[in-house]
Amino acid sequence: MEAAVAKGQIRGGRGSQQDAAEWCQWEPGCFLMILADGIGGTAGGEVASRVAVDGFCNSFMESDHTEMPKRLREALTEANKAVYHKKMEVPDLAEMGTTLIGAAIENGKLSWISVGDSPLWLIREGRMHRLNENHSVGGLLDMRAAAGEITSEEAEQSTRRHILLEAIQGLDLQYVDAPTEPTQLVKSDTVIVASDGVETCSEEELAEISTAGRPSAADIVGAILDAIDTYKKPYQDNATLIVHKPRF
Repeated sequence: MEAAVAKGQIRGGRGSQQDAAEWCQWEPGCFLMILADGIGGTAGGEVASRVAVDGFCNSFMESDHTEMPKRLREALTEANKAVYHKKMEVPDLAEMGTTLIGAAIENGKLSWISVGDSPLWLIREGRMHRLNENHSVGGLLDMRAAAGEITSEEAEQSTRRHILLEAIQGLDLQYVDAPTEPTQLVKSDTVIVASDGVETCSEEELAEISTAGRPSAADIVGAILDAIDTYKKPYQDNATLIVHKPRF
């Protein structure tokens, strides 16, 4: 069993593309997937996401750490520093920031570090599971709904859902999701790293697209982006995803 990785994105109804994403392979079977969703205005978001992805990738690939949690944490620190230095160089970008997910698959185990609300999903046996924390008001509302404090409809309909609790802005980070133990992947698991624009589709729809007819990683990327586009949502957010899927 081998694995294939694919990525893709659409601009949607926005005037620019503020998502950035990359993936690379450093050894056979070892993949790094990085995605950032920029904030802070048209120019600011686009710059922040690209600077953060490049800073993270460069640090990770050059790291001497053999322990994955330390390697990911170091890369996040460097991404945050890169955004800080860019803001110092260009005062007009002082309000920029970005979410970020760095997900690494090594020897069949998935490790990640994330800041913000961009989702990391695992599809197993046809069911989709969000793995990482949601650092937004929406994440807090969903927790309150799960606890019975508010209804799920109240959580879903809140106009404050997309307000971020944390982002990479060159400042100290309060909210970082960085598990110390990896998630063991099993045969046929599919991993998806995405920006929140992909959530135009429901998790049920995303799971169905990702499993129907045993599609390849590239097939999944294309089908999900096509599905988002069919909604014709006004001011559709940028949507970007990276998919890792076994290839038999």
